[in-house]
Amino acid sequence: MPRTTPPPLPAHGATRRPDASPRLPPELARAFGPEIPGPPCPPGPRANPWRRAGAVPVAVPERERGLLDALWRGRGYHRRADGTPTRIRERPVPSAGAAYPVHTHLVVGTGGALAAGRYVYDLEDGALLRRDEAWEREAGWDAFGANSDVAGTHLVLTVQPGRSFGRYRHRAWPLWIADTAYALAAVEFLGAPAPTSVRLGPGPWLRELLGVARAAEHERWLARGLVPEIPLAAVELPGSWTVLPERRDALAARRSPAIGEFEGAARAPDPHAVEVARACGQTWVLGARRLETWSVATEAPAAEIADVMWRAHRAAAGLCYAGALSREWRCRPVSGFVAADGRWTVHALAMLPGGPDLDKKPDPR
Repeated sequence: MPRTTPPPLPAHGATRRPDASPRLPPELARAFGPEIPGPPCPPGPRANPWRRAGAVPVAVPERERGLLDALWRGRGYHRRADGTPTRIRERPVPSAGAAYPVHTHLVVGTGGALAAGRYVYDLEDGALLRRDEAWEREAGWDAFGANSDVAGTHLVLTVQPGRSFGRYRHRAWPLWIADTAYALAAVEFLGAPAPTSVRLGPGPWLRELLGVARAAEHERWLARGLVPEIPLAAVELPGSWTVLPERRDALAARRSPAIGEFEGAARAPDPHAVEVARACGQTWVLGARRLETWSVATEAPAAEIADVMWRAHRAAAGLCYAGALSREWRCRPVSGFVAADGRWTVHALAMLPGGPDLDKKPDPR
């Protein structure tokens, strides 16, 4: 069944009833440990070159254009510590380390503003590309029918895993969920009415909807000139919806406060903040005026860990975007935690009061 907006998480430190489900595999549990990621490796292209696989640009209806641009088209470029600009675009939806592994696809049934088919948004040049099903079948990709049994319009969020892995290595996989959850929450934040049907992955249903191979079958992707993508979430857009201008503008103006702002904030030591700083190795969080955290037992079943991760990051993103809309809070997501005392803080949100400083130039996240 489709999954809807998640219920609130238990309070920090709360326990859950034991479960006999399988535990997290050791290779994934490495993300909890103190092992430092190795040196960076090439992350792959910023946007998957779907044109090599036969996709062609199409005209974008105004409503779809408004949503896609509100998610990914920023107003400038990230800056280095010395103030010089990089070639990395600022984007409304944040991403750990400005890796931006999340990509957006549309799967359209009959009767919509777009012709039935599969589309992918190129976030680098702002183009919507229609995939060529005939070309893909000839190339050996078993497409999920011709979308004849797909009703409505589904927005599918994937991750290009190399983008995060290139920087974070064994700690990358939680960030794939984190970045996708922040994008998913932005879709829910921007539109009215909000989507009511959400499917979370990974899994075969999402791959079949998108008509792609498993990311582990990298040779099938590379043979078509592409790098693997993992479908992680799908949203069925309401039949009648619109992007709310005030929310679009708030998301576009949202910027994470620079680390220096937290470091310069004078605060009495807070025991919880000290604990968080120790677990993530980032002392700047001690300057947060408000600090929200979400955690899970390290021995929890894998399904529970995944569920908590999705709900934690969606809840944090909701606070982040609501703060931008109200201008009451400016939020900086915090990741990279090491497990301690049998628990793993999966995510935190460090917050400073909002107001006139909302539009200050940020660090990448």
